[in-house]
Amino acid sequence: MKKFLIALQFLTIFPVKLEDIKEKELPGSVNYYPLVGLGIGLLLAGTGLLFNNIFPAAVSAVLLIGLYLLLTGALHLDGFIDTIDGLYGGSKKEEIFRIMAESTIGAKGAAWLVILLAVKTALLTVLLIRGAYPGIILFPVLGRYVITILMKYSVYAKKNGLGRAFCGKITNTGFVLLNLFTFALVLGFGLKGFAAFLAVILIAIFVKNYFSKKIGGVTGDVFGFAVETAETAVLLLFAAGY
Repeated sequence: MKKFLIALQFLTIFPVKLEDIKEKELPGSVNYYPLVGLGIGLLLAGTGLLFNNIFPAAVSAVLLIGLYLLLTGALHLDGFIDTIDGLYGGSKKEEIFRIMAESTIGAKGAAWLVILLAVKTALLTVLLIRGAYPGIILFPVLGRYVITILMKYSVYAKKNGLGRAFCGKITNTGFVLLNLFTFALVLGFGLKGFAAFLAVILIAIFVKNYFSKKIGGVTGDVFGFAVETAETAVLLLFAAGY
């Protein structure tokens, strides 16, 4: 139960305040990331159903995006922006890290932020119009699942950082269990769920390989970048040809 609460505290703004967390407990909490994503997805789908009966779909989609950012504290969105700024602004690893650590948002990061939110809002609008709630449930699940793959198989690129407590520390048993849970869940959403599952695995492989060559591994910001990319891909698959 404690490891689930740790995952909830790390991934959401729910009022969980565990103060006696030991570093060795952190990797085990990753097993619950897809479950936390499922809770977020169910809340979004239920709220979307309610909003859809009150507002036009486009308005409901904007409100859902706002709710999602509220629930997650925009944590992964911040990582996405920092990663974009770092890749555009730096050619060497040290420069990229320095730019990622800056508190200000660069023009490139701001531009891609607008694009990302616009695309996500448009895709959510399509899903709400079509009543395609499985896609709304599943995108937060697979968005958190992509982190688990990176944590399992990637090297942490920085000498210091919270991510060092996770990368390479997830047990094989825990990883198998979270994969079984995620796979069983996506199969319940049919062919599109399975396609989304495969797409997210491919995204994880690409992110791992690209950033291993670029900066020597992954960082917390790269996790955020992977989450936002994976979530957008899932929404896109569910919106396409529904």
